[in-house]
Amino acid sequence: MTDSIRQQIIEKIDARFRAIKTSGGYKTNIGNNVFDWLKRDLATTELPALIYKDKSSEIYTDTLELYNNKITLEIELKAEAGTGTAESIREMIEDVYKAIGSDDTWSGLAIDSEPVSEEMEMEHSDKIIGTATIIIGIEYQKEKWSY
Repeated sequence: MTDSIRQQIIEKIDARFRAIKTSGGYKTNIGNNVFDWLKRDLATTELPALIYKDKSSEIYTDTLELYNNKITLEIELKAEAGTGTAESIREMIEDVYKAIGSDDTWSGLAIDSEPVSEEMEMEHSDKIIGTATIIIGIEYQKEKWSY
């Protein structure tokens, strides 16, 4: 059985994010620590990290045969504490946009991907940890009542 279009897109996203490494022309090596729906605290040895979640899908129809779906993908970036934490987060954001922009149709599975928002913050508990959240929308079509 073939994976759903949504699952195929998620697999492309995962592979693309894992390729974010300085050896591939990026500024960071965030691709070393990529997680899909991580439900635990990260160890400092797992930083920098990228966690992505396909949180929702808006479904609407333009035709009688197809549904349009728009996945809301939340991408959370985490960086280690240090004097260059904010700069590291900005470089990770740049790398994520570069990775998505290299093919925003995910090998033709999607119609389009577009940025929705981004936010940065610094957590000050025991040590400063930089966090950024990027939200993108990925639109694709599927046959009615299929996943």
